[in-house]
Amino acid sequence: MYSGGHLVIGAECGMRIGTGHVMRCMALAQRWRHAGGGVTFVVPEGSAGIEERTRGEGFSMETIAAGKFCEAAVERMIELQPQVAVLDGYGFDGAAQAALNGAGVALMAIDDYGHATEYCARWILNQGVNADAEMYARRSEDTKLLLGPDYALLRDEFLPWMNWERAIVTKARKILVTIGGSDPENLSLRIGECVAALGRAELEVAIVVGGSNPHIRSLEQAAERSAAATRIVNNALDMPSLMAWADVAISGAGGTSYELCFMGLPALLFVIAENQRGGAEGLAKLGAAVSAGGAREFDAQRFAGELQDLIDGEDRRQVMSRRARELVDGLGADRVRAALADREIRLRALRATDCELLFSWANDLAVREASFRSNRILWEEHERWFAEKSRDPQTVIYVGESVAGEPVGQVRFELEGESATLSVVVAPKFRGAGWGKELLFFSTRRLARTRSTRHVRAFVKPENRASIRLFESSGFRQAEVSEVLGQAARLFVWECGSDHDAA
Repeated sequence: MYSGGHLVIGAECGMRIGTGHVMRCMALAQRWRHAGGGVTFVVPEGSAGIEERTRGEGFSMETIAAGKFCEAAVERMIELQPQVAVLDGYGFDGAAQAALNGAGVALMAIDDYGHATEYCARWILNQGVNADAEMYARRSEDTKLLLGPDYALLRDEFLPWMNWERAIVTKARKILVTIGGSDPENLSLRIGECVAALGRAELEVAIVVGGSNPHIRSLEQAAERSAAATRIVNNALDMPSLMAWADVAISGAGGTSYELCFMGLPALLFVIAENQRGGAEGLAKLGAAVSAGGAREFDAQRFAGELQDLIDGEDRRQVMSRRARELVDGLGADRVRAALADREIRLRALRATDCELLFSWANDLAVREASFRSNRILWEEHERWFAEKSRDPQTVIYVGESVAGEPVGQVRFELEGESATLSVVVAPKFRGAGWGKELLFFSTRRLARTRSTRHVRAFVKPENRASIRLFESSGFRQAEVSEVLGQAARLFVWECGSDHDAA
């Protein structure tokens, strides 16, 4: 619906607020741009690190005086006449949503705990594990809810790690500390001192600080005194590599906690702001992290004991890593992008009741013409094939459905080591509207995540222009001219992590 249009994002940031609102919106902006759209950020003045990062990504940016930021930001966003607008910040209330809505702007509100009294946005996104529809009981009838870690917004830098698998060491030795871009209470210093007090000389510590952190000098001095080998990482541009390096993380319980889940990194999570408490406790309840409680109630002795238990608990870290990784697959930003385009797709495994559905799709005239075996398929033949494929561990079949539950199509993968060969069918009703691209995108990434597949191949008849356009626009590259069943074929290949997994 809106794919390829202008997206304008209003996001709060600053010394007390931190950088989390902007950084998670960055993930959506990246995926929106990959789909062909333009992006403008509207942020408060005085956030040098954020301005540098956002402009460095190639996005347009406008800054507004921090004093009356939210009201002035909404006015400017309306003037920019976007196809879609996003509000992310606790200062954006129901009145801000109503102003954009009244101006005819399609609006998405990003939220963490239901802070506004009323919601009239077209979409509400809450990526928290504790997100619940009851938080938004006072919403418009046509508001669509995007709730839970399936929609966790991860930036492009994480996507090449889609099928990376963590090795859990016997004793954790490498510790990552990341308390947010500003860390106004200097929790990082107290954590670093506690780690040093453990008296374990083999420990290595990396403390990540943002450009708006006013305590860098005190952290550097403490690092020099520490018995543990400690380094300060200022404005980290490659967080995934740091998370892959670490054995344990100590983090705020905001958006970073979902990045840690994606990377399968066992973590102690501090509640930096009260609205993070539900997320920290929710992840702990699922066994995907440890809740370290509120930062303001920091108890050095309790924290040291929890950290020591995690360092020594190999089995516990193994379970925590697996559960965290299952919770966040890295595709949240693209699910949001697809939802904004009214093309959100949900994949499910093949069911026994799908036999007749796949039979009808397989015998569709356009499908038979595109196949290297173009004869009509008999029902008895299809039944045997369906039964064999359903049992075959080297065959993976996903059926895609719209949010309304309508079958959109299916993708079949034949596995061979780290490679797979695919075939795709889009239901007649959904052809020509971008659904095939969504089906390919999400199915290949799920396969990479769950089966550690690195390469996917597809063979296409040279005269099948529609399929050639589909694969070319879906990140596949043409490898060579090939042959299938004695017929000329074009071979297309997708490699996990290529081109930041561009949509």
